[in-house]
Amino acid sequence: MRIAPKINLSIASVLIIPIMIFWNPPFFSLMGVQPYWPLFWLLPWAIIYGSLDGFVAGLFLGLVLDAINNDFYTQIPGLVICGLWFGSLNDGKKNINKLKYGLLASLGTLICGIIYLLQIVLFGIHNEVSYLFSYAIKNIVSQFFLTGLLAPIFSSWLFLLFIKEKNQRYKSFHN
Repeated sequence: MRIAPKINLSIASVLIIPIMIFWNPPFFSLMGVQPYWPLFWLLPWAIIYGSLDGFVAGLFLGLVLDAINNDFYTQIPGLVICGLWFGSLNDGKKNINKLKYGLLASLGTLICGIIYLLQIVLFGIHNEVSYLFSYAIKNIVSQFFLTGLLAPIFSSWLFLLFIKEKNQRYKSFHN
């Protein structure tokens, strides 16, 4: 009898984020800007597991994205704030309307984008500030709409995956 190792798909699914960032599928782009992929994963994870796990997941995702970007500015503060905020929505019933996924992910994208832009403005020395702001605003608005449009699809699918695996772990622990 061969025993296969159990793969925790909810944890393994976080590997999709760097793959999507590197792949940058053009059919998910708007004006050359892709959605803010980490929030699709962070939103259902934090709602199911709470603020502390949302904080840790936001920190981990920020570290991974900072390793990919390799620049001075960090995405950790925005993702940690969103992880804490999304985790505070954990009210026990864990039932969220699909349209709320879009709204929450859009607002989270706005928070992360503004925090990242503030870091560039405060810590960066740029000669062409007007070009920086117009480009940054275009990116933030594009990510805002794309993330809000795609979050009901991706986040609800991941929510179902996470809740199914959490229930299976709960049942196997208590049996």
